[in-house]
Amino acid sequence: MKTIGMITIGQAPRDDVVPEMEKVLGPGVRIAQAGALDGLSRAEIAALAPAPGQFPLITRVLDGTSVVIAKEAIIPLLQACLDRLAAQATGFAILCTGKFPRLRCARPVLEPERLLFAATQAIFSDAPLGVIVPIEAQRSAATAHWSRITPEVSVAVASPYAGPDPLVRAAEELGRAGARLVVMDCMGFTQAARSVVRDVTGAAVLLPSSLLARMVAEVA
Repeated sequence: MKTIGMITIGQAPRDDVVPEMEKVLGPGVRIAQAGALDGLSRAEIAALAPAPGQFPLITRVLDGTSVVIAKEAIIPLLQACLDRLAAQATGFAILCTGKFPRLRCARPVLEPERLLFAATQAIFSDAPLGVIVPIEAQRSAATAHWSRITPEVSVAVASPYAGPDPLVRAAEELGRAGARLVVMDCMGFTQAARSVVRDVTGAAVLLPSSLLARMVAEVA
């Protein structure tokens, strides 16, 4: 049985998204989890909050709440997770759609940001593109990023950790913009969230966790 290391930018285990990924992977793949914030106190996590000029990321901790941390602050912590699981995993997946520098690893490391962008390019047509990001501070960067595919991009905001109402409002916003393809640009979104967006917009919806799981199944 092959082992895939799944590395979250929050705290492991990610019981909100990993079980859904396991259904795609099937019984022939074992998952070992590690988190960049594992073992840290609330005060230590708070110290990782974004400073001016740093890029914010939102993630989940063990009590089910969310925290916002600086991407730049957790890169060495992600590397430590890879190093910790290196002896037991045949490949790795990063459970975050943020864009990171290449991490050091002798095994394949799958990054959802690269997969999500490539998949969107592959299936995009001329219709407007919709994107949902989890926090307002990511909106401008997301607009610039996804505008590389089309200038007709609309970005809405809804945290995967804030319940259904913000998600419905974001989906309604993208529906009014005419989006026919919606990218859910955060690993915290679940299949249930995808169903909400699809039902509200009537659009095709790309969910990073299922896309990542399918790619892991291909290379595991």
